[in-house]
Amino acid sequence: MCSAYEKKEMFLAAPAALAVLAAAVIPEIAEAAAPGVSPSLKNLLLSVVSGGVVLVAIGGAVAAVSTFDPVQRK
Repeated sequence: MCSAYEKKEMFLAAPAALAVLAAAVIPEIAEAAAPGVSPSLKNLLLSVVSGGVVLVAIGGAVAAVSTFDPVQRK
């Protein structure tokens, strides 16, 4: 007997195979999967990296100030 998971896996195997075949045959899909980075994707990735650099710099500044200027409470 097959478990519910195995039945679901067998049920999804054919559509997955058809999707892979379509991706290889249809030119627009194959072009989208081509190696390389489009200019818009490159700009998006660079902006995410730049934002990360800014956040790390802000975090480093906060950590440095909190280390050099501790609060003394009585």
